[in-house]
Amino acid sequence: MKSLKDTIEFKGTKDGFIIVINNEADYEEARKNLIDKINSNLFFFKGSQFCDIYATNLNEKEKLDLINFLKEKYNINFSKKEKAIINKLSSDTMYYNTNGEKPTKFIKNTIRSGAFVEYEGNIVVLGDVNPGAQLIADGNIIVMGVLRGIAHAGSKGDESAFVSAIKLNPIQLRISSVIAISPDDDTYSSNSLPQIAFVHDGHIVIENYPTKI
Repeated sequence: MKSLKDTIEFKGTKDGFIIVINNEADYEEARKNLIDKINSNLFFFKGSQFCDIYATNLNEKEKLDLINFLKEKYNINFSKKEKAIINKLSSDTMYYNTNGEKPTKFIKNTIRSGAFVEYEGNIVVLGDVNPGAQLIADGNIIVMGVLRGIAHAGSKGDESAFVSAIKLNPIQLRISSVIAISPDDDTYSSNSLPQIAFVHDGHIVIENYPTKI
């Protein structure tokens, strides 16, 4: 059974965020978790542009109630566009789990600017992560492309977590509570090899991949 934290996901599109509500969640559970998610990242979401709510377990009245609540409480704008995007969401994300390991979420597309993805496990992106996008995982983050956004691995205090990308050029990199900011020069972008970032002696170290950690 999914935890409350897994109930809500935010998908970034060119028209704004789509709120994706797990099909096992009822209205009250979805509403409570949505409030918790937005309150925990209020600076990020307040006044943002949203385009729809995708929730197969809620009826149209319940979805409309959520939209009106978000408009009034958080000054969030909704513009219902691109219904085809919603139909595509289920094919863009896969989940994989093995015994004894953290679950892994595979995202089969580029993460657009403004997108916010959080997962209780590992995140693997089969594409790029654009500037302005944010990934948060309590496990590892692997990007099979260019990482230019914000990545936070080991979000629940796991300093053994790592961030890896084909091209590592993040705005901000965080592992557990240790933070590294992208330098002003081309230290990251000039490197042509895949890289991995991990914590060593209280600091984030970035090395070419593969390497021993």
